[in-house]
Amino acid sequence: MNHAVERKFEYDPFSPPVMSNPLPFYEILRRDHPVYYNEKYDGFFFSRFDDIVELLSIADNGLMELEGSLPTPATLRVRNSAAPAIPPDDPFPLAQRLGMPTYGEVRRAHVKPIMPRDVKKLGDFIRNRANDRLDELLPKRRFNLTRDYGGFMSSGVIMHLMGMPLELAEQSLDIINSGTRTDPETGGFDSGAVAKQAIEYYQPYVQARFDAGADGSVPMVDGMINYRYNGRDLTPTQVAQQLVCAFIGGIETVPKIVAHGLLELSKRPGQLEAVRADLDANIPSATEEMIRYCAPAQWFMRTAQKPVTIAGQPIAPGQRVFALVASALRDEREFENPNEFHWDRKIHRTLAFGQGVHFCIGAHLARLEIRILVDVFLRRAQSFSFDMDNAIRPMSSFQWGWNSLPIVIGEAH
Repeated sequence: MNHAVERKFEYDPFSPPVMSNPLPFYEILRRDHPVYYNEKYDGFFFSRFDDIVELLSIADNGLMELEGSLPTPATLRVRNSAAPAIPPDDPFPLAQRLGMPTYGEVRRAHVKPIMPRDVKKLGDFIRNRANDRLDELLPKRRFNLTRDYGGFMSSGVIMHLMGMPLELAEQSLDIINSGTRTDPETGGFDSGAVAKQAIEYYQPYVQARFDAGADGSVPMVDGMINYRYNGRDLTPTQVAQQLVCAFIGGIETVPKIVAHGLLELSKRPGQLEAVRADLDANIPSATEEMIRYCAPAQWFMRTAQKPVTIAGQPIAPGQRVFALVASALRDEREFENPNEFHWDRKIHRTLAFGQGVHFCIGAHLARLEIRILVDVFLRRAQSFSFDMDNAIRPMSSFQWGWNSLPIVIGEAH
């Protein structure tokens, strides 16, 4: 326990101490301040697993993304006198700002290629591409596991799903990584600016699907093109806007979990040996623990549209609520010895992919990618170590993970 933190406890997700290591703060929040009110942001922070389940299960548009799910500190410092207005629906805005049922309709319009049955069909593509990538990387003996392996792979999968050339995988990865870096001055990053940059980058490929007739051969994009809102067609820009979450999320998260998860196994030779004893049987359990222990996303925000009560706390319209999902995944009430990594932990519930109407539509794909990337790597790299002196885990209010994790390969085949 960090007693210096505990003596005068304050929690602000954008403060340098929290961005450097939020885990000691989460422990104090869960123990002493499960409903923590921050006056500056007029917001309530929830840190316990069951309370966040309750928060995310509110499905009547009582809590909405009217100010975004990852607002900047500047946005949060403006106090709401009432619930922010729902935006007009013409021109069509981001669907999550309209709430249900529109948000659900938009999700269904482009979710088909990442539903369980279709995700399974991607298995051979991902495995073959992972082996090809390791054919290039392993002879080098040293590379950045996060970017060069996991990042290259996750970006390539998104290129495939969006009908973009696979050769753009590294360029797309660099664009997303540069855009999501935390601003050390303000303590946050402008998610709107990141989204704008991503949309400008891939919109020509959305336009190409319009021009080709959107015949369903690229279902993620074509599904949105063929969606009608109150009988109206969406423009190419509006279609691109609805796909931005899948584009950024699909590239950003998986590589950090894969790299960090393999790091944790390498720290525990006994656990690594146990996983290797039967990779087919053990990889699913090991990767679920990697997702719990290593998921980099820290929190998401909602704004109250109507009076709601969470964990006994009344929330007025216009006030904010923050779901500290990274804290929930370390909650002692849900997980025994949660700060320990155990590859065969029995995980009955998780919040790593959210809950309720905002459950991550890419969860099935992310699980498949993580399992295959870990499995292929452990089959190909018989011994490896990490150069932690040159590893980089930058301060972050949101994606707190290893951006650079140099790995040194011993024996490989």
